[in-house]
Amino acid sequence: MSNRSRSMSHEELVASNAALQTQVEYLAKEVARLTKQKMSMYQNSEDEEEASSSATMRAKAQDKSHSDFKVDIPIIEGKNEPDEFLEWLETVERVFDFKEVSDDKKVKIVALKFRKYASTWWTNTCTKRTRSEKLLYPRPGVLSSS
Repeated sequence: MSNRSRSMSHEELVASNAALQTQVEYLAKEVARLTKQKMSMYQNSEDEEEASSSATMRAKAQDKSHSDFKVDIPIIEGKNEPDEFLEWLETVERVFDFKEVSDDKKVKIVALKFRKYASTWWTNTCTKRTRSEKLLYPRPGVLSSS
């Protein structure tokens, strides 16, 4: 009797395995079909949006590839340590190269990382430049103080 139940169990196992194999094959075909359909939809939308520039597409790809990494510029306090500053500056340049930051954004980004003495120096530099620009280029209708 135990031999017969063992044989039935084996037959059931074979039948179950065959049923599972059929389901796996069906699911694989469905995944392939849906993938092909999705790729077709993506290709059609790409064709319709051909007006978008390749630079925009590269930017999207860049955003996706950079989203895997958290790369940031370290904070600098502005102590009188030239080697530390040069090392910080090299790090900033490497981050900008990696993230492909445009020149017009670099100063603004770096200024956000200044603390203590560096922040004070930056504030004073901006104030001096603002004052000198006002003297060099007075607004129309305003007399210069000199």
